[in-house]
Amino acid sequence: MKLLSKGLLQSSLMAILVMNTTISYSCTTVFSNDKGSNKVVARTVDLYISDTPLLVTNPRGSQHNGETGKNSLTWNTRFGNLVVTAFHTSTATDGINEKGLAVHLLYLSGTEYPNIDKTKPKISNGMWAQYVLDHYATVNEALEGIKDLQVIATKINNKTWPLHLALEDRSGDSAIIEFIKGKMKIYHGSQYQVMTNEPAYNIQLSNLKRYQGFGGKLPLPGDPDPLSRFVRAAAYLKTSPSSNNNLEAIANVLSVIRTTMTPFGAVDTSGNKTEDAWATRWVSVADITNNIYYFNSTTAPNIIWIDLNKINFNEGAPLLSIDPTKINLQGDVTSKLVP
Repeated sequence: MKLLSKGLLQSSLMAILVMNTTISYSCTTVFSNDKGSNKVVARTVDLYISDTPLLVTNPRGSQHNGETGKNSLTWNTRFGNLVVTAFHTSTATDGINEKGLAVHLLYLSGTEYPNIDKTKPKISNGMWAQYVLDHYATVNEALEGIKDLQVIATKINNKTWPLHLALEDRSGDSAIIEFIKGKMKIYHGSQYQVMTNEPAYNIQLSNLKRYQGFGGKLPLPGDPDPLSRFVRAAAYLKTSPSSNNNLEAIANVLSVIRTTMTPFGAVDTSGNKTEDAWATRWVSVADITNNIYYFNSTTAPNIIWIDLNKINFNEGAPLLSIDPTKINLQGDVTSKLVP
């Protein structure tokens, strides 16, 4: 019997992994951390329905709990922050705090959280991002602080969401955190600038090497599959020019993230085993150098932003919010936040 060459065997294994990919909640993050002094991160949310986002502020001293029922973790906010909540719940899918730490929750169907010690406090994965923003100023602090956190999947909008997490800070540091086969897997370093969904991150990195610009020969894929979006974002980020100011940095990262957006009615032609090509519902950009958070709903014509430097995060200050999907909003809407 003729044995496969090492290269052919690797290609065959990759093909098997790719063909078994599934997707339910498609999102992309792109972190521009080496193109000038401004550190900015963009993300998309692609979903089969609107997640009815709200922009919500949390002043220092705000009380939160892990929302897992009995024996939930409880805490008070250390650093004021702005988050995007989903489905009119306290679930925070995205956000930035006053110290310039940004956090993003994305779907990963292969997620397996560890077995839980029922005697210790627990936290819902829907509150995971909020906990990080409330407590930590840097990626290093966050990784140290959450290493023993008991994260479990709970139902949000009548669905259990397997999630992984990306985080970035003002220094340009970043990390990707996944739970694979019950173990926390961390990819820590400024080189981890792109995240999408399935499959696990190590497979994403291996797949990237098959494409031009990363050691391979394949041209850029154009379909909305998460593997393809990862390759496209990584490729365009690599050739993105340096920025001279924050506006250029925002324009550059938006030009990259827009190549990963999925139009309404799109069909995934990748041949992978996907549920659908879910449409992009919104796009955000966190300018973590200047603490400004930009938001664009794909059903509204304008980009809006909130300047965290203008928000009262002192203990006792009210929680404020705004519906960012309203079509009459434009520009700086910080003053339009209401209790």
